[in-house]
Amino acid sequence: MLLLSVFVFFMSCSNDDDKTKKLSKLTVQITSDAPLEDLSVFQVTVTDLKSGITLKEKADRKGKVLFELAKGAYNIAAEDAMDGVCTMYGHAENFVVGDDASQVNVKVVPMVNALEKSFVLDELYFNGDKNGEWNQVFYESYITIRNVSSRPLYADGLSIAICGNYNSSEEEDNAMAAYLKKDTVVISQLFTIPGNGRAYKVEPGESLVLAHSAINHKLGDDGKTVDETKVNSIDLSGANFEFYVEGAMTPDNPEVPNMMIDFAANEAFNWGYDGGTPIMLVRLTADERAGLVKNKENMVMPKSMGTMKLNYLLLPVSKIIDGVETGAKDNFFHKVLPDRIDRSSIQVNTAWGFDGQFIRRKQVSGNGGKMTVADTNSSADDFEIIVHGQKSYPKK
Repeated sequence: MLLLSVFVFFMSCSNDDDKTKKLSKLTVQITSDAPLEDLSVFQVTVTDLKSGITLKEKADRKGKVLFELAKGAYNIAAEDAMDGVCTMYGHAENFVVGDDASQVNVKVVPMVNALEKSFVLDELYFNGDKNGEWNQVFYESYITIRNVSSRPLYADGLSIAICGNYNSSEEEDNAMAAYLKKDTVVISQLFTIPGNGRAYKVEPGESLVLAHSAINHKLGDDGKTVDETKVNSIDLSGANFEFYVEGAMTPDNPEVPNMMIDFAANEAFNWGYDGGTPIMLVRLTADERAGLVKNKENMVMPKSMGTMKLNYLLLPVSKIIDGVETGAKDNFFHKVLPDRIDRSSIQVNTAWGFDGQFIRRKQVSGNGGKMTVADTNSSADDFEIIVHGQKSYPKK
């Protein structure tokens, strides 16, 4: 009887184990708003929340993946990882797998939209400087964008937008200000980083340099030797991109890729020396950019006393990744960026320019003690001004 009881006990335990180990079918379907024809580039990872065990499978062309899983709760992620970098990502958290077959849709979006933090505007040099009392420098402005995430990202398709409204204008109730109440920013310029989606990789903590004129501004008139009197000029010949507009006042450096020109109201890259037209980092699809340009609106140019009109674009605030409300002290009358993009402003000490007011994000300690930059969406707290602190980025 004792042996029989032991046998029955083990048989019972064995049956319980079989029930526990019974697997259920889970179908993961990848979806996207983007027109993706072949979804087999995506890999789906499921992670058991109890054990931490992960399973990975490649999707088929239609974005479908089949798993056989034990009952439990899982995190599910889909990404198009290639060479350790993905451009699109989606996830479903705490999905419960029961006895019956189930399906979950995982929508993938551009990685820079999926991450809480991706790219930020880092160094901003628009104020200009002087090499001597009457020798002002021109076209030496530049921007850097930094990858503040923990993973490498591609910058292809990111855009730089310049506000059409002036925060230095006393006309606070103009038509442009009215659009701000509709979660829309009126912009006068839109330039985009080129690439096929996997051309310009930026490692975590690294930056790209976008120069107005990507030349060595230290050189003399012969374009070959350094002019020792240009003490405050900088070398931008090693910039990653330049804002070249044909017919404008800057030369085209053939060794530096040009930003794509989606729109330039004044047919030039025009940032201004007082920062009165703040700058934004934007993520739009090619179709969305084309749509903005197609639906441009003819509006009165601020500070023109109503005598001049230009075409402008209407940018949804939801498309802004980062924005900085720049401006000049004693010449700042109203914000032109919404508070959810920048709650404050960083203002140079001059309304006329050419004083070498260089703006950069403050260095702070991040996770694990690694240095990163401040990003609280309050530029008065996140940025600092360093007089004559502008940097050179020479050709390597």
